[in-house]
Amino acid sequence: MTEAQHTARPVALVTGASSGIGLATALRLAARGTTVVLVGRSEETLAQARRACELVGGTAVVAVADVRDTDALHAAFETAASLGRLETVVHCAGVLAYGRFEDVPPEVFEAVLDTTLVGATRVCREAVRRFRAAEGGSVVLVGSLLGKATAPGMISYTTAKWGMHGFVRTLQQENRDRPDVRISLISPGGVDTPIYQLAGTYLGRHGQAPPPVAGADRVAEAILKALDRPRRDLDVGVANKVIVLGFRTMPGLYDLLVGPLLSRLALQPGSGVPAGSGNVLQPRPADEIRAGRSLLLGTDDRNSEGDVMSSNGTSEGWRLHRTVAAPTDRVWEVLADGWSYATWVVGTARIRAVDQAWPAPGSRIHHSAGVWPVLLSDTTVVEACEPGRRLVLTARGWPAGEARVRLTLEPDGEHACTVTIQEDVVSGPSRVLPKVLRQSGIAPRNTETLRRLALLAERRADADE
Repeated sequence: MTEAQHTARPVALVTGASSGIGLATALRLAARGTTVVLVGRSEETLAQARRACELVGGTAVVAVADVRDTDALHAAFETAASLGRLETVVHCAGVLAYGRFEDVPPEVFEAVLDTTLVGATRVCREAVRRFRAAEGGSVVLVGSLLGKATAPGMISYTTAKWGMHGFVRTLQQENRDRPDVRISLISPGGVDTPIYQLAGTYLGRHGQAPPPVAGADRVAEAILKALDRPRRDLDVGVANKVIVLGFRTMPGLYDLLVGPLLSRLALQPGSGVPAGSGNVLQPRPADEIRAGRSLLLGTDDRNSEGDVMSSNGTSEGWRLHRTVAAPTDRVWEVLADGWSYATWVVGTARIRAVDQAWPAPGSRIHHSAGVWPVLLSDTTVVEACEPGRRLVLTARGWPAGEARVRLTLEPDGEHACTVTIQEDVVSGPSRVLPKVLRQSGIAPRNTETLRRLALLAERRADADE
């Protein structure tokens, strides 16, 4: 690209660009024709992100920098300025550690604050100084619902996000004299990004995105809206305002409910996970690539509402995850054994027949659901199958209707894997209910389904040993 072409293209700098919201935003900016400077701690994952930007027809440049390192961050901004006029800065970098205050090691607690809060101030110091000295520009920072409410066991992250929200609000006030310096805040609720899988934990359990879960692309869409029309604070998540209202107006009831609800919905089932800092102190490139594979490969199939879409355009619902102490081939053995279906699928009473080709696309399980003697007999058919990795089913139970279920397996080391399940009604009477009500009934049942599936797979793994 010539110097003139560089100058003609707008330039954006995105922190946390290797995965999740940062990568989704970089892809959208690249597709718009913006030259994107990808900032993150791992050259390996940033190189993957750069290739993904090129796949959508964009231009991207890698700038390895930790937002805790002032000099490296300054160098990244210098790189961006050398490519043309830096117009946009999007700050998505953040890390998370689960645990009670006294259980999280001081160096981990302080690193969460240094990355998620102080890192935001370093990014804004560079951006605002440059924008005020030039022709203005836009800064968008990704905050959180936990910058407005609190959650036990997430105290380091909550502290950082509350600080960020106060910082951004004050920064907006201080730049009222320069309308061309535009500063916006985005406040997502639960988002399906790798931050939960990569987080440190001192609770004996891994975290997961609490429902209702939005896709990273939906947050990226909100970021681009804020770039086009600055927002003081833009919520992403249908439940955000309700949660904040409860936190502010009914603090006693909120405090009574928040702990049990988070334990059930925001932490993966199981226990005994070794304490560790995750990616708080150091990046984990291999895990970031695996956890964010759909965006890195340019195959993310979320719609504008953040729900994963099936081939016929129907939503497949909230994502639930479970770490299974068994390799993927043992989990797949359970899924491929159609006669075990009633053992792990909650609500299935018995299996009447299994097609010999199961689980090939088009094959069926003939089952009955309900409680004897009131049983509904119908079928489950395979819509798509990638052996050892993915299974998409349509489970029928008329006159109740039918649901589409997607199961995906991702290796987690040599002897474990993460199983993800999504389900939503695609036809029948329940389809008329608001999605949040449907999913509130589906999610607890599928949490138990994952537990049963894990027990069966772990038993097979134990038998091998």
